[in-house]
Amino acid sequence: MAGMQTIKRRIRSVESTKKITKAMELVATSKLRKTRNQLDQLKPYYNTVRSTVAEILESSQGQSDSPYLIKNDVDTTAYIVITSSLGLCGGYNANVIKLALEEIKADDLVYTIGTKGYSSLKRSFASVNESYMHVNQTLDFNEIVRLVNELKNLYLEKKIGHIKIIYTEFVNNLRYVPHAVTLLPVTADKFVKSSHANKETLFEPSPEAVLEQLIPMYLQAVIYGYLVESITSENASRRTSMENANDNAEELIEDLLLKYNQARQTAITNEISEIVAGANAQ
Repeated sequence: MAGMQTIKRRIRSVESTKKITKAMELVATSKLRKTRNQLDQLKPYYNTVRSTVAEILESSQGQSDSPYLIKNDVDTTAYIVITSSLGLCGGYNANVIKLALEEIKADDLVYTIGTKGYSSLKRSFASVNESYMHVNQTLDFNEIVRLVNELKNLYLEKKIGHIKIIYTEFVNNLRYVPHAVTLLPVTADKFVKSSHANKETLFEPSPEAVLEQLIPMYLQAVIYGYLVESITSENASRRTSMENANDNAEELIEDLLLKYNQARQTAITNEISEIVAGANAQ
């Protein structure tokens, strides 16, 4: 009987855990749907800014002397690393942190978005900025504007040679891939190859002046887009993890029920045997 009571307690414990993981799966599914919609809504703005940058770069035919297009002769790179602030999302954070440790050098600047990234990277690097750590929870675009202004000033003052971002690309609900992407200096070839520029467009007061205003807007759109995409990947990973946890819980409950029924049958058989043995003894 003691064994049967232990199995019953384990079944109740697993069922309670399953209720929690099921609720978390439903929450992650809802958040995933919301962030995917946000991602779709961002695309028109991003594409418009990007196509305008492409037009200007093609019209200048690579002759622009914008500081955003010129590589600074400085070894230090500023990295934006996007992770989550919550756990239970499979290998999402581990994959981003692994890539970050491979990419980032000791003298680089690190700006973390997400507490998981901050707590992991601060052990390896001296200069880890935590000012924007909670942007992944608030999704405050003003904070992204502030981050871009800070990094832009460092770049224009030639204190850093590159600005890069490490984020997680959302491929589909089951696949999410971490990437390291260079934001500055802007590579003109990347835009020209993908643009369908209208060479008759006139930019006032000049293409260069428009570009100076447009590049920060482009950076804001890209970083915010990568942030939303990373959160989408996080929610997809958490939903998959909770779904797997539910499946494992169901399998464990089935195994425990089988063991319980076997133990119960054994107890009944033993009791019958004792009754029969007692009757025969009389």
